Amino acid sequence: MIIKTIAVDLDDTLNNFTETLQCAVFDYNNSYAFGEETFRGYLDRVRSGAGDDSELLSTEYSFFRYRIHQQCYDLAGARPDAVEFMQWLKGRGWRIVICTYRDLRRANECTGRWLRDNGIPFDHLFMAWNKIVFCRAWGIDYLVDDDVFNIVHGDRYDVAVFYPLMAKHQGLQGHRARGFNHFDEVKQWISS
Repeated sequence: MIIKTIAVDLDDTLNNFTETLQCAVFDYNNSYAFGEETFRGYLDRVRSGAGDDSELLSTEYSFFRYRIHQQCYDLAGARPDAVEFMQWLKGRGWRIVICTYRDLRRANECTGRWLRDNGIPFDHLFMAWNKIVFCRAWGIDYLVDDDVFNIVHGDRYDVAVFYPLMAKHQGLQGHRARGFNHFDEVKQWISS
């Protein structure tokens, strides 16, 4: 029997990470090594998706961004249709690889706990910056992910990409990835 394998992204695919980042209340406290004005400025930068302008691997801002993201990892809500989809996959014998951009050196434990607490089955949990290359290297034909790079380039490398439709996807052209509103659509596509 051939075991089918699927790679599934976590943030903004299985959960509402960006909505949580934008709406959650993050309180300033004395554990930050800077003043409240810097805290508010950094928080605005994190919410806008700003990266770190420094060439250094770790800066005050990058550590702050990680701390805010860490809180969002715990606070983000699972999509009910995603939970049902993942349970559906497991019930049909699929091998499930959670493939995330999260720094799992720091967030492995909380990520695994969040998945288990939300009833999301998985076989493997990997961090990958280029999920298309990851899927090709591991012989994974299906990827569910919201990232524009993967949507645009998946087909070129024979990876079928399915993505939850979001505002950032409006106007995307020149790809064969399939956008969905509900995970039931993905069930149909991978069952045929």
